[in-house]
Amino acid sequence: MIDNFIAIDFETANKYRSSACAIGLVIVNNGQIVKEWGSLIKPQPFFFSYWSTAIHGITPEMVSDAPLFEEVWSKIASWFTQCDAIVAHNAPFDMSVLQACLERAQIAGYLPDSICTYRLARKKLPFLRNHKLNTVSEYFHIPLNHHDALSDARAAALLMLRLSEI
Repeated sequence: MIDNFIAIDFETANKYRSSACAIGLVIVNNGQIVKEWGSLIKPQPFFFSYWSTAIHGITPEMVSDAPLFEEVWSKIASWFTQCDAIVAHNAPFDMSVLQACLERAQIAGYLPDSICTYRLARKKLPFLRNHKLNTVSEYFHIPLNHHDALSDARAAALLMLRLSEI
C-alpha cells in the first residue's frame, strides 16, 4: 500500500493541456489526509471553450486576476519532492496537464511516478457499471462535487486509500 502521496486534479479552459484553470491537491502522509489546497489559475492560452465552462462552470471573469501556473507552482513544488507518488483519477490526463503547464512555464524538475485510480478501480471493482470518478465515489460513499478540482482531488485520495485496502 502506498500511503504517502499527493492526489491532484486539474480543470482546463480549452483543448490545450497547458490551459489549467483550477488545481486541487490533497496530501496524504501515513495514510491520512494532512493537507488540502486548491487554486484558480489564469490559463495559458487565455480563452475558454464552451464545453469546458459547461463542465466545470469556471469563466474567464473568475480567473482574470488568478495567478499564472508558475506562481502556483512556486507555492507547491516542494510538496512533490516529499511524496512517493502522484495520484489522480484518469492520471494520464492530469499528468499531461501538469507536464504541459511546466513546459509552457519552462520549469524543469522531478516528479514522482503517478498512480491512476481509474485504472485501479477497473482492476479491483470490475463489477461496477463504469469507473468514472462519480460512480466509484458513490460506491464508496465518498462525497463529491464533481468537476470542482479540490473535491475531485479529495475523492481521488480517498479512493486510493480505499482501493489499497482491497
